[in-house]
Amino acid sequence: MRRPRLPRLVVGASIAAALVLSLGAPGRAHADDQAAKLRTTEGCIDKEIADRLAVKRKRRGAVDRLYVKQARHELSMTGGYYVSDLFSSTWVAGGSYTYHMTEDTAVEFGAHYTHANADVIRALEDARGVILDDDYARVRFVESLLVWSPVYGKFRLGGTIMRFDLHVAAGVGVIDSPTSRGAAGVAGFGFKLFLGQPIAFRIDARNHVFRQELLDEHFLVNDASVTAGFSLFLPFHN
Repeated sequence: MRRPRLPRLVVGASIAAALVLSLGAPGRAHADDQAAKLRTTEGCIDKEIADRLAVKRKRRGAVDRLYVKQARHELSMTGGYYVSDLFSSTWVAGGSYTYHMTEDTAVEFGAHYTHANADVIRALEDARGVILDDDYARVRFVESLLVWSPVYGKFRLGGTIMRFDLHVAAGVGVIDSPTSRGAAGVAGFGFKLFLGQPIAFRIDARNHVFRQELLDEHFLVNDASVTAGFSLFLPFHN
């Protein structure tokens, strides 16, 4: 008994389909490889972008400070040079207490002592024929300041990394001297170099504006001082 032959059309279609599948398989494999490579490249690019963003966020973010000032008390002893408008330059000494509310802001209360230099007083005596009773006139300052520290940084000194901050201060004070008793405006700036968690070296430049009387004449004076000293932070550790 003879088997029925398949129609030539069916056989032709089967052969054509087989050829198409055989030719299309490498194309699909190539496309799959390209897609895999693209996904890998995109993953690398995404990771690189993420790393860059992380670095930027780290730069913008807060940096941990080795020396923390927030909620600490600072006791300072300083001495330096005092320049007076009406008298000769002389020494000045004093101290201050500072409470750091945050890392950037603080309140400071200070007191300083100096005197009117006798050189100018003797010159006034000779010029006017007037003898002043006190040729060592004491000058005492008491001041209250708001301190702002916008800069905190570090630098290399030899083989050691030193940390510092820069601050500005402004406030009011009271002057007590034979030639002046009254309020004064105070402003200045300073520098602190941290030598350890409890100790810092500081330099301050301050300007005092107040009214002063000398030989029955009144003046608005602008006295300046530059002081240096050491600060002790309490508690001793961050």
